[in-house]
Amino acid sequence: MKILWWLLAAVLILLGLATVWLPIPTGVPLLALGSVVIIGTSRSAARHLRKRRKSAPHLNDMITWVEDRSPLRFARILKRTRPRKK
Repeated sequence: MKILWWLLAAVLILLGLATVWLPIPTGVPLLALGSVVIIGTSRSAARHLRKRRKSAPHLNDMITWVEDRSPLRFARILKRTRPRKK
């Protein structure tokens, strides 16, 4: 089942890359959706993003902004990658 999700994520990312320069704004949402699918199915990807968010406050602010405006299912996945406070 995980292979199916990764295949879906790869297709979404490839479609996003192919359409990012078109005047119709479909590229960035497809890239973001593919990334969310990868983060939702891979603990190591979630850990990697958590480390990146901790080391780059600007990136953390941007992802927090997206979390606040995303549907509940996607927001839940992104909230798992919030940096942990010590």
